Amino acid sequence: MTDDRHSTFDTDEPWVVYHYGRTHDAFWPPWRSTRLLGYGLIECECAVCGKREVLKIRIPRFGPVIDRGKHPKRIRFLLDHLHPDKGHPMSWAKPLLNPDAHPGGMNLDMLAMRLEAELREALD
Repeated sequence: MTDDRHSTFDTDEPWVVYHYGRTHDAFWPPWRSTRLLGYGLIECECAVCGKREVLKIRIPRFGPVIDRGKHPKRIRFLLDHLHPDKGHPMSWAKPLLNPDAHPGGMNLDMLAMRLEAELREALD
């Protein structure tokens, strides 16, 4: 069995990352099969505040799965995590969650300052 875990993000909201792989389309193993369970699990994670939420989305057990765009639960998570005052990506709770969220690429000097500050805080 191969491990089909992967993560994606929307380019217009790169601070929210979706982790897939808790459930799958195959029938084996049955305790992770979306077709046998009747639902799929998507873990949403916000890099700004660090919150994680697992969305349980109904999947038909038989027949085709129709793509209707973004699921309402996913839209709700995005709306809850718009963070209009999110600031620079290095000030987020998880700045390394998605390197593509850094405009113009990751600033290594700022990363070094952030890591140094976190190390000092941990030692104090």
